[in-house]
Amino acid sequence: MDTQSAAKLPFNLKILQTDENGIPVLGVPFLAMFNPENIAITEDVVWSLSKTPGQAGADPGFLGVQPRKFTLELILDGTGVNTNGVKIPVTAQILLFRAATTTVDGTKHRPHYLLVQYGLFLCNCALTSSTVTYTMFDMTGLPIRAKISATFVERTPNSYGSILSMLSSPDLTHSVQVKEWDILPLLTHQIYKDQSYYLQVARVNKLKNFRKLKAGSTLIFPPIEVKK
Repeated sequence: MDTQSAAKLPFNLKILQTDENGIPVLGVPFLAMFNPENIAITEDVVWSLSKTPGQAGADPGFLGVQPRKFTLELILDGTGVNTNGVKIPVTAQILLFRAATTTVDGTKHRPHYLLVQYGLFLCNCALTSSTVTYTMFDMTGLPIRAKISATFVERTPNSYGSILSMLSSPDLTHSVQVKEWDILPLLTHQIYKDQSYYLQVARVNKLKNFRKLKAGSTLIFPPIEVKK
């Protein structure tokens, strides 16, 4: 592999092992030989589709948003054609991939948490499935080219989840920039999960007419003891 080819490797897709907080740890990283041509991201919204007996239709009830899943395809080449004559066995590359993604951590009795990084794409995740397809063999039957199709599920590390929960808490002061067509009861519901506090919010912001909010203005939503 020449100097120019080696210089490109740090910019290739990486799969790193992390701890439960998403911090990379000492372990076996996987550095893709070739960057994927695409990354397919799936996002599922879960709805309740139950309906009243005898009713023709139903209004789906929102239950939650599932963690994102993404799939990528990695090309493995052991011919040396694309690495200036340096032949890296396909079987060794697959072992490195498995070591990074599926080897069980003896202290936690589970595979490592992962961090996938490619350019601006950065995701804490865990591998859910992978398929290896061998596409070329040498005269002895050894694989010299293969493709890995890997699917990952996004995860929110414990530390990040705590921060997100804290920032969305009604016990903290929030500031919201008003957009066109925003109404105070709806904004109040978004912050406190209860629109009945909109009069208190109007008083705090000294609104003369809470029915007509000025787009671009900033409203303060103070801590309020939410009714149980």
